[in-house]
Amino acid sequence: MIEVSVTPGDVVAGRATPLSIRFANTGRGSCFNVVFKLRLPTGVVLMSGSGQVEIPAIRAGQTHTHTVTVAARRAGAFELTSTNFSYRDENDSPVRVNDFRAGLTATAAPAPERRKQPSGRLRVECEDRELDLGAWDELSVRVTNTTGVPLDDVIVDVVGPFSGDGKRSRIAVLADGATARCTFAVNAAQGGRHVPVTVSTTYGYRDLGGDLRTARQEDHATVVVRAVEPRQESPSVQTVLYLAASPRNLPQLRSDLEMRKVKERLQLSRHRDQYRIEPFLAARFDDISQALVDYEPQIVHFSGHGDSDGNLCVEDETGNSTKVTPEGLAGLFGQHSSTIRCVVLNACYSQRLAEALTARIDHVVGMRYRIGDEAAIEFSVGFYLGLFAGWAVPDAFARGRTHLLARPALYREHDSPLLFPPA
Repeated sequence: MIEVSVTPGDVVAGRATPLSIRFANTGRGSCFNVVFKLRLPTGVVLMSGSGQVEIPAIRAGQTHTHTVTVAARRAGAFELTSTNFSYRDENDSPVRVNDFRAGLTATAAPAPERRKQPSGRLRVECEDRELDLGAWDELSVRVTNTTGVPLDDVIVDVVGPFSGDGKRSRIAVLADGATARCTFAVNAAQGGRHVPVTVSTTYGYRDLGGDLRTARQEDHATVVVRAVEPRQESPSVQTVLYLAASPRNLPQLRSDLEMRKVKERLQLSRHRDQYRIEPFLAARFDDISQALVDYEPQIVHFSGHGDSDGNLCVEDETGNSTKVTPEGLAGLFGQHSSTIRCVVLNACYSQRLAEALTARIDHVVGMRYRIGDEAAIEFSVGFYLGLFAGWAVPDAFARGRTHLLARPALYREHDSPLLFPPA
């Protein structure tokens, strides 16, 4: 299940304050299509950020944090609510939360102090931790305001012998004596115990006349970058990306049962250490594209619906059906042909897509006709039983069809699966 919390719960009236909306998955499985629309009470306004949050998936035990900036026009107690908080839980069941509440207390701003000129500098320090050479890591910088005056719009940038994501860190307000932590994504290209880092900061303050002034400073520090061998998975391990879509406005499929039976075949196989299954349920087109990038699979399996024009039916943002053309999917999979060696399209009328993929992927399995849910599951069981036993794809395909031939109730559907190129 998804639990939402908002911090901090106390703000100062009249001041823009960042609020962190934290989404935590406290269940045992992944939750998908999380939608959350923040509703602010009268007297609290949104200064920056979006009140609409959409998260494709949150795995069990993981969190997602969304930040907005708000300002309370007056002091008092307020209540934040949501006009739309819904998601699909680990059982692919829709969940809608109608009673979300979060308290927010705004205190009156203290009487303004007489303005002073800055009498010092920012204190800038790189946190004492080691980075890994040649790997993306987080470089943390602490910025402490020791200027003697409150600062606005503090911009922090780092430069060193590393690649970065090009992003700067912004601190909207930094009170006198306050400390903020900035994090940068870097990939160190130089190792050692004293790798140089230059931290540049700019900030704004009000002078004695109330006019906005800006100042800039540059600080030099060092970080430790250790040379370690990057952790790599054994090249013999092959990833099976299991994609499933069963839109709620179409007949429901037992993709969960199919995946469970395939996992059972893997656990019983003597070659179980050579494969891993990465499931992605309630798949949308963007999810498929992201999963291909994230997992770089060798085998892609799609379990779902197809129509007579060769389109695959995936899910939209509401869980209903939306179609993806064979040409579009062929182009998408073709961009990953350097890693994908086999695609299994366990969906009705997927022959057209299978033929389009043949020119780019070594082996593709498609369905010539409509295929029932039970037959589709039985074909997968036979196919992966052979594949996980170390058989070549054509032999595993033949085993899948044999499973249909051996069942009187499924015999008529044994010629629906097709292998491209033919064995």
